[in-house]
Amino acid sequence: MIRVVLVGDLPALARELRDRGVEVVYTGPLAPGPAAAVAAQEDPDAVAVADHVDAVAALVDDIPVVPAADVLAWVDTAGDRTHHPR
Repeated sequence: MIRVVLVGDLPALARELRDRGVEVVYTGPLAPGPAAAVAAQEDPDAVAVADHVDAVAALVDDIPVVPAADVLAWVDTAGDRTHHPR
């Protein structure tokens, strides 16, 4: 089963993922530091963040280092898609 941490105002996405069989850890809005702590503790396959790009970059910087092949951060800010590999 895929495990995803959702950070931010994403209740519709949380419901949709759960309906499709994804295990979801939904935090609601969090600052980057606490969000990174949750992501590290929950050991998810993915982290989805609905926030300003600067906050997302800070979150990615706060997450413990893992092998590059295991990480993909994808940000969609009002249609501006940015791939930010770590």
